[in-house]
Amino acid sequence: MSPRVSLVAMTVRQALSLAPLAAGDPVVLSGEDRLDTDLRWVHVSEVRDVGSVLVGHELVLTTGIAMAASPQAAADFVAQLVDAGAAGLVVELSAGYPSIPELALRRARAAGLPVVALNRPVRFVDVTEAVHRALVAEQFEQVRFAGEVHRTFTDLGLARADTDRLVAAAADLAGTSVVLEDLGRRVLASEAVGEPLDRLLGEWERRSRLTPFGRSTAVAGPERWLTTPVGIHGGPWGRLVALGATGEGGEARVRVVLERAAQALELARMVERDDIAIQLRVHGGFLLDLLDDRLGTEATAAARLRALGVPDEREYVGLAARLRGEAPSDVAAAQRRMVRLSELLHEAVLAAGAFGVVGVLDGTHAGVLLSGGDAVLDAVGRELAEREPDGVLASGPVVDRVLAAGASLRSARAVVDVAASLPTTGHHEPVGCFRQSDIRLPGLLMSLRGDARLQEFAEAELGPLLEHEARHGSGLVELLRQFLAVGGNKTELARVAHRNRTSLYPALRRLEDLVGHPLDDPTSRLSLGVALLVHDQRRAG
Repeated sequence: MSPRVSLVAMTVRQALSLAPLAAGDPVVLSGEDRLDTDLRWVHVSEVRDVGSVLVGHELVLTTGIAMAASPQAAADFVAQLVDAGAAGLVVELSAGYPSIPELALRRARAAGLPVVALNRPVRFVDVTEAVHRALVAEQFEQVRFAGEVHRTFTDLGLARADTDRLVAAAADLAGTSVVLEDLGRRVLASEAVGEPLDRLLGEWERRSRLTPFGRSTAVAGPERWLTTPVGIHGGPWGRLVALGATGEGGEARVRVVLERAAQALELARMVERDDIAIQLRVHGGFLLDLLDDRLGTEATAAARLRALGVPDEREYVGLAARLRGEAPSDVAAAQRRMVRLSELLHEAVLAAGAFGVVGVLDGTHAGVLLSGGDAVLDAVGRELAEREPDGVLASGPVVDRVLAAGASLRSARAVVDVAASLPTTGHHEPVGCFRQSDIRLPGLLMSLRGDARLQEFAEAELGPLLEHEARHGSGLVELLRQFLAVGGNKTELARVAHRNRTSLYPALRRLEDLVGHPLDDPTSRLSLGVALLVHDQRRAG
């Protein structure tokens, strides 16, 4: 890599240190705190209407001819420079113009405009030549360095460099430490330059939150970090942070590097997503063939699974995932939702250290055929929940053949449908992944939900009650649900239903009349509980 040259633009202070101006014994009369203002050009002017020929960031050189008419003329000259956004004013004093009027200096000081007096004559042509040569050289260096940055990240992109290599390259080019973080302030990659990594990342989340996310590249926060958002399509998903951005190379250099690195990171992420999308489509095709018994013999099925990169195992298990709540009515939105779920499930499987194929099963479910036993199932479930709080994962039974995994996958799909309808707190919630043992009777009923005899049973048990509720909305269905939940304990029912006994007993008698069975009978309560489960599942599905 070529030697680094500062990309900081020439400032008024630097211009004053050049030999042609330094020879004039310059004295700063105002705006000393603005001497580090960048220069765009140097302009020599002796006309009173100087503002009409300026566009901003010029250092104006004059012998004071246009200022000599009166103190007010000098003040007006200064005011035009302020309005035009000039970087500063240099006045060569002489016998004909021995000092700058105080009125003009007051106006310059009020606006923060640097005004410099030269006590010895200089050749303005030497000044303009020196400054312009430096500025042109600087612009050339900026173009050269930007080209170097572009080539570096283009080569890394073609080499399919990972996130760590891209961040390391950014730190090397910028000459300062660089960190990539996500929207939650978690560090995704980092490269320390000139400092230990533990010091760079010490209390990172707290420090990061003191510098809010911006929509563009900017310096902000108490540590004066230079940051740029990462992400184009769908909005930013993280940001690059350069620490010490005003050190070696300066802010301009680091800005060029960060913005190009952010593009490279986004492109790498898009390519990775494309690769994953292709893989998920292929894997999804295998899973659908497995569900529909289209894989042929066990040997053929095992060979196809090996071709997908899954090692031979003695045990396999089917997993199914879905999101709580109803799917969007818009077909395209529902498809995007399932593709995203399968991507998250793929990440969860990898994060748990498991091997398997992942794909979309239908408009509601994503599936996995996992090689190995059930040791990692809860780990996969926890990883999925961390990425998608509404995600629910369930497994079927462990099997010893690839073809048998189709039944395991179908079982997992039935279990996850029940699991998604269960409360998210309480004894129903397993550690990571639902099994049949977690859903028990609700799972059995869900697996039989298409059986007309089950629906006939529910209607026979609850029909009159549901009809009464539809007509009067008296809350008796909810009262039955509460009654069954407390095991028929009327004292506890009064507490949870917030009813006194005077109103509770008549309601229970009315409920008993409608269902046609004694509520004190355990068998009756069991039948009513099963019927109510069937009813609730039918409404949820």
